[in-house]
Amino acid sequence: MMKTILNFCLVVMLSLSGFSQEKTITGAVTSADDGLPLPGANVIIKGTTRGEQTDFDGKYSIKASAGEILVFSYVGFKNVEVLISASNIIDVSLEISEALDEVVVTGYKTRTKRKSSVSSVRVVSESIETRKSKGLVTTLSGSVKGLKIKSSEGAPGADTIVKLRGISSIFGTKRPLIILDGNPISESELKEMKPEKIKSIEILKDADSTAIYGNRGSNGVVVIKTKDYLTDDSSELVGKSEDIGQEYPHSLLTAAEINDLEKWEDWIIQLRKKQNKEIQKNWEFGLENKIDVSVKDNNDIPVNNAKVSLYNSELKKIMEVRTDVFGKAILFSDLHELCNDKFLYVQVLLNEKIVGKKITNNCNTLNFILDQEIIANDIDVMFTIDATGSMGDEMDYLKAELSNIFNRLDNSIEKKRLALTFYRDHGDEFVVRDFDFNSNIRDVQNILRSHKADGGGDYEEAVEKALAVSMSKSWNIDAKSKLLFLLLDAPPHFNEDNVKTIKVQISIAQSKGIKIIPIVASDANKDLEFLMRFFSVSTNGTYVFLTDDSGIGNEHLKPSTDDYKVEKLNDLIVRLIEKYSGVIS
Repeated sequence: MMKTILNFCLVVMLSLSGFSQEKTITGAVTSADDGLPLPGANVIIKGTTRGEQTDFDGKYSIKASAGEILVFSYVGFKNVEVLISASNIIDVSLEISEALDEVVVTGYKTRTKRKSSVSSVRVVSESIETRKSKGLVTTLSGSVKGLKIKSSEGAPGADTIVKLRGISSIFGTKRPLIILDGNPISESELKEMKPEKIKSIEILKDADSTAIYGNRGSNGVVVIKTKDYLTDDSSELVGKSEDIGQEYPHSLLTAAEINDLEKWEDWIIQLRKKQNKEIQKNWEFGLENKIDVSVKDNNDIPVNNAKVSLYNSELKKIMEVRTDVFGKAILFSDLHELCNDKFLYVQVLLNEKIVGKKITNNCNTLNFILDQEIIANDIDVMFTIDATGSMGDEMDYLKAELSNIFNRLDNSIEKKRLALTFYRDHGDEFVVRDFDFNSNIRDVQNILRSHKADGGGDYEEAVEKALAVSMSKSWNIDAKSKLLFLLLDAPPHFNEDNVKTIKVQISIAQSKGIKIIPIVASDANKDLEFLMRFFSVSTNGTYVFLTDDSGIGNEHLKPSTDDYKVEKLNDLIVRLIEKYSGVIS
């Protein structure tokens, strides 16, 4: 009997030992919607802080034990939990987290109908046509609850007055904004409308109207669409007039640039300082050992968009970048960790032709000549903007500067696309709100005007989420210039997951040839300055900061250098875009 009990205990102990033995789990995380890999997805062991993130190809590797549960998560997708069993390979497909029942476009903002909280009334053409009245004014007065339309003097031919009940006004009047086929119109123009031409009318009365249409929407909005109004079903933008919202003058904000790649000795001196070393260590950047790579054709013309990769002596890839319009690419043997290998390998790929060189670890300049040239004139420019309340002191002025920049780009660069990404923090109304690349500059300007600064609370914001969404947009990989301007006044939350996320997103930016150009606003600190300079250096970009010279906003951080030139912010940004696009203005 005792022998049987001992044998049973031994079996149980061996079973538990095997069950808890740690092993390496590998796999890939993809989108169930299109099967594409999801880089930067989180793979966490449930109930612990242990986890990894997928690489550029959506692949991961993590040490875990049988019986533990892996939690797979990605921004905008449903979480998936998988119990670890005997298999060492676990592939997962994540589904999009929110299926849209019906898309409703209001102002510049798209929302799902089931989540809409706008106080609105909608009248469609059928109900308008069934009313046998002589004009639109009479029709609406009897059709829309809370909408009151009358002549100012009660006599035929007098001016029309439109009012909405249930709203207040900061201007001493309750006249709403009237939008006809995307453009503001007067009350008198409304009076001239013929009912049979109307497709639909929507009345907006709550605070969401203000958020969408700016200050002029605070008294309510009457959105009218005619049967002749043509829109793109997927990206309709109502209210395309520059008159919407309060306009601020441009050319007021001042800024300066620090290009650490062009002032390398000063950069190395800054990294020797104790505080900066701590930031470098926390966010796991090296960026002290650079290799300047130049790629030209047989005619000594710079080759743009050639893929340049750096490998260690064991042929493990350290980083991958693309040449810019100058045929330049900058590699770092210590991108995230020190490499002591005696030899390294640099490989250039262009149109399926590969050229490679073996170099010593102390090599800092490398030239390649290829007999092929890529000719492209497209540029992609994205502005990723911190829209938390702390940006409120400068947001309206920034919007004016950016709108002016968009106009100037429209005139100086023929083939360009712009994109916008707004972000706040976890727990706010939204974390990230993005608008993909668009060649219609007017549309992008209207989207910009529709957003305001709000939310936030603590100092740090969801920078890592904004960066991940920005990298996931439809960047044209063949564009000659790809620029991401990151406007912010606070760093991301510092934790292990965010460090990993940022490293992955920086790697994606490098491989796509996207230069990150941070623009740091007021109330920033040194931690933010140097983290942003790590962003710019690692992606072959440059660092921009606002200055006190404009007298606008709160106090601005004094840069860690005396060698800079103050410029108008809009002039500086246009200069950088033209510089990195090879445009001579």
